[in-house]
Amino acid sequence: MSDQSSAEKKRNRDRRAQQNLRDKKLRYTTKLEAQVAHCEQHHNDNGVQELLGTIDDLRRQNECLVARQKSLKLLINSWDEKPQDTKDSSSSPPRTLNTTSEQFDHSLLQTTYSPLEAVEPSKRDDYLTRHGTRSTSTIPSQQTPGVIHLTSMSSPWNELPLYSDKFTSIQTVSVPWLAHSKEITKCPDTPESPLDILYGSKTNLLANLIHIAMERRPIRDPERLAMGWITYHFTKWIIEPSPKTYANIAPFLRPFQEQFEIKHPIAVCCVPYRGVRANLIRQWSLYENNKDDLFGLFSCCIKVRWPWGVKILDRDEDNTLRIKPAFLETFMKEEGWGITQEFINKHPNLMVGVDLDSVVFDIV
Repeated sequence: MSDQSSAEKKRNRDRRAQQNLRDKKLRYTTKLEAQVAHCEQHHNDNGVQELLGTIDDLRRQNECLVARQKSLKLLINSWDEKPQDTKDSSSSPPRTLNTTSEQFDHSLLQTTYSPLEAVEPSKRDDYLTRHGTRSTSTIPSQQTPGVIHLTSMSSPWNELPLYSDKFTSIQTVSVPWLAHSKEITKCPDTPESPLDILYGSKTNLLANLIHIAMERRPIRDPERLAMGWITYHFTKWIIEPSPKTYANIAPFLRPFQEQFEIKHPIAVCCVPYRGVRANLIRQWSLYENNKDDLFGLFSCCIKVRWPWGVKILDRDEDNTLRIKPAFLETFMKEEGWGITQEFINKHPNLMVGVDLDSVVFDIV
């Protein structure tokens, strides 16, 4: 009986140990399931993209505030200048603010503060999309020492077009690389090599994404490199507006009046011909649902006016392949581009007001 009793006790101990082990595994599994559920709820792709969009908006707002802070410092520092007599009284002076006067309208300085303060929080995202880092601050003029002349600080480089893209996900941008705006800021202002555009790159994300996008189309190397090159620099300016990135843009891609007044996707901004771009912006509602077909045909019909078979790359003194200067000069000018008759026949409404003789390109 004692032996049986001992065996029974051992079985009971084993059962309790196994039960404890099962309970421990169950508690651990329940804990893991709760953690997974929490991660799925709060750390999904949509949530991350929304946070990235918020960060991008805050970055743009911060740039706007920094620009206005600098202009305000210039304005305040100019008050320390000693007033001097001016002999030129033949013409009426511009609107001025006398630094020696004890009475002064502080409302004149309002434009040096961020206009975001007057925008409702729910509408700030649209405001940032509309204005970007546009600055209309006032700075002191140096025409008359001791007197502040209120003049506009607005410059072309910080006048962003009225684009409809939101850099939050691939679904809210018109070109795929804009969904990676944070990573694009790490890319150089200009590609290190034209091969990054032609054949992709493992170190330059923007060049690689542009290459992948154009690889979908049957495009010749001259157009692939030229279109990729000007698109790369335009994208860098949109993501990081500055005098340097603006200077790299092809002159014919710099925004004009319609682009500041009519909301449109950034993809339209990269259409080389201004007349075609203006018509497309005005009529975008007609093409919005078939934009892939439109840009697909356009990419096949837009041509660089470059002789067939002539090289587009040269080696420099370091034996590195570079864009041939004559080719670069050609595609950086609007007249260096042409459109085949196929696109003109398919979309005559986009050619209204355009000089067809200067645009049409016949493939020899």
